[in-house]
Amino acid sequence: MTSRDTDNFKRLDDLLKSLESGGARKMSSEDVLAFGSLYRRAVSALSTARSQGVDDAKIEYLNNLVSRAYGHIYVAQSKGWPSIATFFKSGFPQTFRQNLHFILLAFAISIVAGLFAFGVVNRDQGLAEVVLGPQAPDMIDSVASRHEGHKNWMPAEQRPMMSSLIITNNIKVAMLAFALGITAGVGTFAILFQNGLMLGVIAAAVKARGAHVAWGFWSFVAPHGIIELTAIFIAGGAGLMIGWALLSPGRYTRSTALKLAGREAAKLLLGVAAMLLVAGIVEGFLSPSMLPNEVKLTSSTMLGIVLFSYLFGAGRGTQASR
Repeated sequence: MTSRDTDNFKRLDDLLKSLESGGARKMSSEDVLAFGSLYRRAVSALSTARSQGVDDAKIEYLNNLVSRAYGHIYVAQSKGWPSIATFFKSGFPQTFRQNLHFILLAFAISIVAGLFAFGVVNRDQGLAEVVLGPQAPDMIDSVASRHEGHKNWMPAEQRPMMSSLIITNNIKVAMLAFALGITAGVGTFAILFQNGLMLGVIAAAVKARGAHVAWGFWSFVAPHGIIELTAIFIAGGAGLMIGWALLSPGRYTRSTALKLAGREAAKLLLGVAAMLLVAGIVEGFLSPSMLPNEVKLTSSTMLGIVLFSYLFGAGRGTQASR
């Protein structure tokens, strides 16, 4: 790194500190022009440093500058259907993979809670009320009664309305799981843990009612559940991402860390909304249908293959959406 490079990057760092403390309104027109030029030089220098395999400290320094500057230069440009199509074709699955560690943590929280609740209630059904509160027995009876035999418990004429209500409710839960990230992730953890407890209690309760009830219950849950639960985990991961930005902003100021995490989280939430739309339609029409249980379980397997092939495969080989 030449002395001129050092001076340029030092000025970029100073401009970033000015932006982070007072915003762009305090910058002169000359500073704004210089900021753009210095950002491009830093990007070029970072690319060169990576290709030449220079020391990690220099790469980390340049990466920090570029990442901080990026958060102030670029704004969302999702205008019109072509941009939306591009987002769902590559942007959303790329963002999912880039933040998979937060999403897996959300999954782990729910699964641990579910296994705990299942183990407790499987040993003693009376403990369901201790785990979920006094409403647990009525909730369990309601769920179990729907699946005692192959019956049409949601008439066809009610399904469009129910589908709409399901979509709305699921989006509210997802938004709450995300929004509570601002509590340093504590609220998001609570939502995910509560969701896991509920699923674990119900799983143990239907198991106790007999294999035919459990078979009917899981064949109902599986088609929409594979999409719905994945969406909730993604929303929870977005909330945990916000919480982590608050707790550990790293080299960034806390406001910059939140801004960067918020933009990533917003991409995830847009994808989650689309997933919950699909899940709500499936839950309103396919899941409660009179199709054989084997058909519904096969459908859930196919939906899972399509979903995870998309999340883990789409957008590979293209430039990551940032």
